[in-house]
Amino acid sequence: MNFSQSHQQPNLDHSQLRPAYSPQNSLFPDAPLGAPSNLSSWSETVDDTGQIVPQADSVNHRAALGTEHTKHRRTRSGCYTCRQRRVKCDEARPQCQRCLKGSRPCTYPEPRSKTKTGSSTKSDTAKATTSIVEASDSEEEAESDMKNKEASAATEGNKCAGKGPQSKLASRNPARNKNSVARRKTAHSHKQPLPSIEPIEQDQKGGISPQTNESCSQSPSQSGSQSSRHMEHMTSESSLSPEKISLSHLPSMQRFYLEYLRSNVTYHHYFFRHDANYFLHHILIEQALTYEPLLHAVIGFAAFHATLGNPNGKIQDFLGYYNRSVSLLLKSLTSGQKHIDATLLTILQLAAIEEYLGDWVNLLGHQKAACSMLTELYSIDSIMDNELRRKILSWYTRFDLFAGFMSGYETILGREWAAVNENYLAEQAIQHPESIDCRIEAAVASHRVIALDMVMLFSKLPRGAITLEEFKLENEKIAMRIQDWKISLEPLLSDDRYLVESFAGAREREEDDIVDPYRPGGLYQGPLWTLNFLRMDYLGMDITHTYQTALMLQQSPPPGLVDMALEMCRLFEAIQYWRRSPPGAILSAQAGLGIAVIFLPKTDRHISWCRRKLAAVESQGYTYPPTMRGKLANLWGIPQLRQWWLPNEEGYPPIIRSIRAFIEERTQKSGNQPKAEDVRTMKGLFDKLNIDDSPDNSAGSSIHGTKPKRF
Repeated sequence: MNFSQSHQQPNLDHSQLRPAYSPQNSLFPDAPLGAPSNLSSWSETVDDTGQIVPQADSVNHRAALGTEHTKHRRTRSGCYTCRQRRVKCDEARPQCQRCLKGSRPCTYPEPRSKTKTGSSTKSDTAKATTSIVEASDSEEEAESDMKNKEASAATEGNKCAGKGPQSKLASRNPARNKNSVARRKTAHSHKQPLPSIEPIEQDQKGGISPQTNESCSQSPSQSGSQSSRHMEHMTSESSLSPEKISLSHLPSMQRFYLEYLRSNVTYHHYFFRHDANYFLHHILIEQALTYEPLLHAVIGFAAFHATLGNPNGKIQDFLGYYNRSVSLLLKSLTSGQKHIDATLLTILQLAAIEEYLGDWVNLLGHQKAACSMLTELYSIDSIMDNELRRKILSWYTRFDLFAGFMSGYETILGREWAAVNENYLAEQAIQHPESIDCRIEAAVASHRVIALDMVMLFSKLPRGAITLEEFKLENEKIAMRIQDWKISLEPLLSDDRYLVESFAGAREREEDDIVDPYRPGGLYQGPLWTLNFLRMDYLGMDITHTYQTALMLQQSPPPGLVDMALEMCRLFEAIQYWRRSPPGAILSAQAGLGIAVIFLPKTDRHISWCRRKLAAVESQGYTYPPTMRGKLANLWGIPQLRQWWLPNEEGYPPIIRSIRAFIEERTQKSGNQPKAEDVRTMKGLFDKLNIDDSPDNSAGSSIHGTKPKRF
């Protein structure tokens, strides 16, 4: 979907929006003094196939469904399937008659588990809450700014009545939506096999057909909505059909951005490894409609991505929502309101925004706050109670690993939390051996536990927490687990039904390309789409483990790292140029790219390729911090990289320029806590990297043109 063509934004007065980060910001000289900076100081509808479809006219829709949709007294104790389908549930256990008759999954609300409420937790929470009340004076002003903004949007939206999707939203019944919101709950159990990923072309005989020019004719902006719906395709075993959430009661700008989220933002933008679009487009929005700080955080994330696609987008377009979310969350925390799932989701959503902005220090603050709240709200047993909590754990764990990998420190949350998730998903894979999705989810969880153990091990030896002999013993075990994990994927990797054999419609190869991304059978599609990213995960983990082991043991890195790095580059470019890749796909692959570029030969051709790819990622909103640009500038001997990846600032989006300037100024004013400083300098990745450690110019000629291994 093309933002500038498909949606008409209300003409807002952006001068009314104020950032929430710094009381003294040269980009916004009129920002109120004491504006809240962040939370870092706080811590110490789907059809039977699973595709999202537009909401049908309620009268015709109910008439078509027959007597099942006659009015009935609403209940909060019925199963989720009946409640989502808006039919009366007889509440029979373990499976109600409607679900039994329709062969649907039947899951009932589970009582909220008791959470830890010990005196130490309460004391930590009270202490942490006190430390973030630096900017309460700005809350009323921030609230006034946001109300003026949305009032302006509503006025402009009325002038545009009858144009675009907003007019349809405005025509929905607000009363109906109010009742719908009132009965929503937080638990969403998915006991059946999980959603599959990417659609595949099928011929008339039911087989997989190669990619065609016609199927690739849409531009990424035109196919965004379609790709997003395809991402939500569910397996035939599940017929859960929740009705699309109504947003008609929201101001027009909020509706616009939430619809943009549904149509253009996928689980790839959130860095979930496997299909999580149901969670993001349904469960997360449900939670947001019940908790205003989360609502503004989610809208802010959507507005950020929408702004990137708008040639006239300004940084104020999304910072206003971030400001409002932080202000409301601070008020909630300082007023002693009970912490709920949505409170933690708000912190995680704000952390996601910080990562995109390239402010990894503030991201670390959000991560610490999220860990404190997660252990307060849940126990190791209760975290697995429902899909919402499992997604929360998965979301947080990625941030924990990210911070540990970049800083060289151990993760904050105990290993047992990741292990319980791994065990649960392994059990699901055993119970549903026919489900590709369950097997992939189990593999993702297993990979995360191995990565966590690796990060923890490499942080112990430099601190003297273990002896060298103990390190060697444990390190060998991890090396074996990495290879065993790869072997466990072989049955899926050998399934040639879902290989992409044609890249018709992709751009022509260029002379200075370093890999061939169009190799037939070099990419997976359909339910095996996630394997492309798991292959990058394996290669990235193997490279990192091999290289870090050599550093710890003061040995020379073994050969083969360049070949693995090139294969990661091939996968990245295949994902980038395959015309049916969903929105945000290269963002999911950017972590692997960041590892690969360090180990490539330092030839002009390889460096030029890396610069183009890093510019492509940052143009999609993932702002690399100054440290990474500076390290690569030193590694490649190109000082200009500190400004922009390409020569003469080619393709440098103005919005990215503004974000960089804003974050760099804010970062300079932040404190220098040891771990925060190590994250800022990317100590875990660059601390012992010598420029001479990476392959030299001669390495390129010996490997270019060779065919990398399949995995």
